[in-house]
Amino acid sequence: MAEFKDYYALLGISPDASLRDIKRGFRARAKQMHPDILAHDALAHEQMRELLKAYEVLSNSVLREEYDLRYGFDKRQGAGGEGFDYRKFLAERTDDDLSQSKLIFFDLLHNHEKDALRLYTTLVSRKNFDLSAHLDREDFMDCAFLLAEEMEVEENYSGAFGLLSTIVKYELKKPYFRHFFEEVVERTRALLGTKMRGRVALTEHIGYVEQMIRANISRRETAFYLVLGAELFITARDIVRAEYYLSQAESLEPRFSGIQKARSRIRRFHQGSFRG
Repeated sequence: MAEFKDYYALLGISPDASLRDIKRGFRARAKQMHPDILAHDALAHEQMRELLKAYEVLSNSVLREEYDLRYGFDKRQGAGGEGFDYRKFLAERTDDDLSQSKLIFFDLLHNHEKDALRLYTTLVSRKNFDLSAHLDREDFMDCAFLLAEEMEVEENYSGAFGLLSTIVKYELKKPYFRHFFEEVVERTRALLGTKMRGRVALTEHIGYVEQMIRANISRRETAFYLVLGAELFITARDIVRAEYYLSQAESLEPRFSGIQKARSRIRRFHQGSFRG
């Protein structure tokens, strides 16, 4: 008979966890256990295999049901059971920024995302509140990513970008997300390249793009933002800066997608047929 392994404990989640919780739990554990991080640990590869197996089973509704039935997991129990209510303890400490910061993170991890975002927004609006001052670096980065997810749902794209760009800055200074950083990069790219178009002021949008150019994540990412910046400058009818950005993009990635399309827009502008 196969040895029993508590997959919920492996992912650091409760038996009533949602699929979203499972994904978050896997992501958090993988950051700690990935062989690239634990290169000195001979057991790291085996631990990662177990983690992947736990994620494979629990993220599949059929396999998860079979697992729960086999090992007697009762979802009605939820997490924590009776006794000390940690969430209530934190919520009552309204004058303590440390407790309120921990409450934001706790709620993000326990299906209270809207409460977490509402509390974060309230704290930021009332005073000079800095979440990073009250959580350690890794917790802050995870918390910021989850808050950014919720802000995107609420279509607060500027707020989401502010948090994602901070994660980018932290990660480039000292890697933590590592192989999960690509998810941050892709989300930021989609936010600026697609979701923000027409939804934020053009000057604001350009400012965000210039911030990502300065971040210099990689040659390809920088080329992407240079082309995006050129497109925005064309829309703003600042052709001089648009052409400069395109030349910079071309020097990094000569065949980068979008360069020729932007140049075509510039030609139409000079020919008088440009309509934005």
